Amino acid sequence: MTSIAPTLGPTRVRFTSDPDAPVAGAWYPYTANLAHELSSLSLAVAPLLGDVTSISVHWQSYRRYPGLDSADSPTVPPLMTLNATRRSATLLVIPCRTASSLAAILMHLASDDDLPDGHMHSLECRRGQRILSIAEQYLTGLADAAQAN
Repeated sequence: MTSIAPTLGPTRVRFTSDPDAPVAGAWYPYTANLAHELSSLSLAVAPLLGDVTSISVHWQSYRRYPGLDSADSPTVPPLMTLNATRRSATLLVIPCRTASSLAAILMHLASDDDLPDGHMHSLECRRGQRILSIAEQYLTGLADAAQAN
């Protein structure tokens, strides 16, 4: 019996306009099986970054990640660094179990897009800002530790 992979929609990835930002954007995969979505992610980012040459992940087991809105979500959100021929970029990886409303806000915040009216001061927006702030602090700590060595 052969199984046919489900057809997924367009790759949900966005980038900030600041190439030096610690978190350069966000990726919202459709499933917890990232291996099946990496080729479409690589194709989607190629015009901006160039061909992806390697990927570094900042988590231990993505499949077990709850949504970022879960009470037992990780202290540091999942991050992925794409190293490519033109430049590297670290993306916030939004677990597929995250509520779509929070995921949409995180995509907007991580890419410097304007939020839809009425969302700027919402609980979801504040939660999204906190998640991105934690991710940026984590990456800054890694960079500081690397410089110290």
